[in-house]
Amino acid sequence: MKIKVATRGEVTILQIEGAIKSGDEYQLAERMEQYIKPDTAPKFIVDMKKVPFINSQALGLFLNIYKHIDYLKGRIVFSGLNSDIENLMNLTQLSMIFEIYKAIDEAIDSFED
Repeated sequence: MKIKVATRGEVTILQIEGAIKSGDEYQLAERMEQYIKPDTAPKFIVDMKKVPFINSQALGLFLNIYKHIDYLKGRIVFSGLNSDIENLMNLTQLSMIFEIYKAIDEAIDSFED
């Protein structure tokens, strides 16, 4: 798994490449926590266009990060999920919690509204 980080204004964009497998979720959590500052409402886009698979620990990680960001009055959105990951989000009902966009441009636009 590789993680590229970019910023667009106040929004941090994490572009993940490769499957998120056992052990990878710790690297991902550490990377995201670097961009969460005290007393600031964090804004994240997690672009998963190049992610073929995620494990259940990654889902748990995203839920924990969501709770942390929500507590700080921030937002985390997802983009580019493949059909398998989108189905997993639907089955686990996380799609009712997370904002999910088809393309990264749509996710970026959602922060400009």
